[in-house]
Amino acid sequence: MNRTSWIVLVTVCVLGLGGLVIFTKKDAVDVDNIDTFSIVKPSGESVGDHVYGKVDSKVVFFEYADFQCPGCAPSERNLSVIRSIYKDKVAFVYRNYPITSIHPNALASASAAEATQYQGKYWEMHSLLFERQNEWSSLSISDRGMAFVEYAKQLGIDENQFKTDLARKEVRDKIQIDRALADKAGVNSTPTFFIGSKLLDSDTTNDIIQQSGKKLMDELDKALKEIGETPPSRNQ
Repeated sequence: MNRTSWIVLVTVCVLGLGGLVIFTKKDAVDVDNIDTFSIVKPSGESVGDHVYGKVDSKVVFFEYADFQCPGCAPSERNLSVIRSIYKDKVAFVYRNYPITSIHPNALASASAAEATQYQGKYWEMHSLLFERQNEWSSLSISDRGMAFVEYAKQLGIDENQFKTDLARKEVRDKIQIDRALADKAGVNSTPTFFIGSKLLDSDTTNDIIQQSGKKLMDELDKALKEIGETPPSRNQ
């Protein structure tokens, strides 16, 4: 793993070099044959990428984040607006990068989000976890579990099915694959963003977290124009 780290803000979460990591060698998955900068499609029992927007777009925005990361929650407020503006032009992909060395509830929250996909509520749970981050981020194991079940119920998710899906091997595998793809892409902090294979710089990342996300929209407009697409109006 790359031992260097770049810091955009104090709120950007960086992988602790001396802490525990989420996966052991035994748990490692092979992603050598997966194109890191392309959308991963479902295959057999394997879960593909979660894509919001135009799934066949040539402009793909990749987000690597941790639901417990304090810098990822404010970025989601801007990204939710940007996704709604560009949903007919751009594919938005979210990949899990839970930094368990400093965020003890990161893996559990990622699993909670992944489990909701089987009832068609992934993006709703995704947004709710970031919105309510302050409520659950410091909870105990038992209390966080009850909180996630309550969130699921608020979204109209069947509680028993949700609990069953939390234990699915596919949920664990999806998070492992996301983490392996992040490592392959050189990611070592959250949030980290790419448009295609282009890593967004610290100024753009900082703008997504703390400002309006205008710099990201400028980058998306540029990428769309390069493929002959007209960017959408931002006044929506």
